[in-house]
Amino acid sequence: MNLPSSVDRSNTCDSRLPTMPLDYPDRNLINQDSFSDLERWHHEGAGQLETIEGGGMRMGCLGSRQGGPGCMAFFRSDLPDGIAVTYDLVVNSHGGLIINYLALRGVNGEDVISDRDRLRPRTGVMKNYYAAKWGLQSYHVSFSRFDDEGHHTATSNWRRNPGCILAGHGTDLVREIGRRYTIRVTKDFGSLQLYVDGAFAHGIIDRSEGRHPIPDWGKFGFRLIGSNVSADVFNFRVHRIDPHPAPRLNLEDE
Repeated sequence: MNLPSSVDRSNTCDSRLPTMPLDYPDRNLINQDSFSDLERWHHEGAGQLETIEGGGMRMGCLGSRQGGPGCMAFFRSDLPDGIAVTYDLVVNSHGGLIINYLALRGVNGEDVISDRDRLRPRTGVMKNYYAAKWGLQSYHVSFSRFDDEGHHTATSNWRRNPGCILAGHGTDLVREIGRRYTIRVTKDFGSLQLYVDGAFAHGIIDRSEGRHPIPDWGKFGFRLIGSNVSADVFNFRVHRIDPHPAPRLNLEDE
C-alpha cells in the first residue's frame, strides 16, 4: 500500500518499536454482505435502515442532536479479533457524524443483540454504548465529523469503552457529500487503523489493561447522529489479518 508523504516511518528510540501504519494485508474472507436485504443487520435507536436498489444500505438520522438518540446498525454476526473491515460509503448530508464500533459486546461476554434481556435497556443515546452502567466494551472511531449545523469539527477520534476514553485522533479524510469512499478499518489486539481510499488516515496502539481488558471480539456497527445525517453503505466485507508483533512489544523491562 502506498503511504502519503506525510507519514514518518522513522523511529529515533528503538528500531523494534512500532511506527504507523502497521502492515496488515487482507487474508481469507470470513464475512460479507451485498445488502440484497437487511436480514444480517440489527437496527436500534432513532432513524431507519433502508435497502438501496442494486444492493446497499441507507442509514438516516433526522431531528436528533449529538449525544441524543442515533441511528444504530449492528452486523449480527460476532467478529473475532484480527480483522480488516472494508466497505464503500457515500455521505448524503452533513448535519452530523458517523461512528464505527468494533469489538462491541457486554463486558461479561453478553451478545448486544440476543442477550438484551441481560443488559440495561438502550434507546440509542450515546451513553448507552460507553457508560459503565450499561456494561458494554468496544472501540469506536468517528469520521465525517460535522456538527448539528453542518460545520466540520476538524478532527477524527478513536475512543475506548467503557468510558469514552480518547485513545487517539487525526485528520478526517471523509468530508465530501456524494463522493464514494472506500473505508478500511483494521483491528489487531490494541492496534486499530483507519484507511480512506487506500490512504492511511490515523491509528492507535493501546496496551492499557488497568480497569478493563483490551476489547477483543464482538459486533461491528455504525452510528449516525445529528440533526440531518444520511449515508449509504455498499460492498461490506471482513477479512482475517495476521497478528503483528508490534502491538504486543513492550521494552519497559529491558
